[in-house]
Amino acid sequence: MSRLNGVNGYNGCGEVNGAGVSLKKKQMWTLEPAEKDLIAFKSHLDKYISVDQYGNVTCEHEERDMSCMFEVAVTEDEHGRWALRNVSRGYYLGAGGDKLICSAKVPTDAELWTIHLAARPQVNLRSLGRKRYAHLNEEGTEIEVDANVPWGEDTLFTLEFRDHKYAIHTTNNKYLSMDGKLVPQCTREGLFCLEYHHGSLALRDHQGQYLSPIGSRAVLKTRSNTVTKDELFALEDSLPQASFGALLNARYVSVKQGECCTTHTS
Repeated sequence: MSRLNGVNGYNGCGEVNGAGVSLKKKQMWTLEPAEKDLIAFKSHLDKYISVDQYGNVTCEHEERDMSCMFEVAVTEDEHGRWALRNVSRGYYLGAGGDKLICSAKVPTDAELWTIHLAARPQVNLRSLGRKRYAHLNEEGTEIEVDANVPWGEDTLFTLEFRDHKYAIHTTNNKYLSMDGKLVPQCTREGLFCLEYHHGSLALRDHQGQYLSPIGSRAVLKTRSNTVTKDELFALEDSLPQASFGALLNARYVSVKQGECCTTHTS
């Protein structure tokens, strides 16, 4: 993941700054969950962001301690930006010019961050409440959360970063709307803010309601304005999947239960 703040700079490492204008290796950070819902940020060099007693921000710690720990608060507006309060310092992480500082008692635009996921293009979406994976229904009109195993293209989704929010793009080239329908174009109703809760993610629409599996068919749509286990999801890297076909007879490799691989026509 990377972080883009209210003055439109990506957070970089080395001499920590907020001057990056594009997402590169130095602007990518691993968010590590810690105790009591705290988080730490680790660079691609395996070092942690930390804040000293004067509010100076560095990225030199090889082991995380309380100076590396942050609390996350999410704004209640439709933008859903993150404010990061350093636990040991008690102040909010922000950008001052090209440098990061931690000296604000109250977050302003300079201390509000948009989270830009640096994930693989397609991911699997697992519901913590249902303990099942999301997939396209057979008609290709809705997303249902009842798959035991994330297998097949219908379980692959792309989280598109748009206007500092996220759209859920399906493999049939449609977008999830807040009412649970799949539509051909991405609109305001299909953009969701990203929230962090206890190591998992929640997706909130512009009306302040969260995506969750609803009803006996577990259709993915927004309804509740509070976050419970039903509104929490884990993003998992999709497994490489392929079909193997024989040129000789145009048949495909398959598996029968309890037997070795055999072939069948497509």
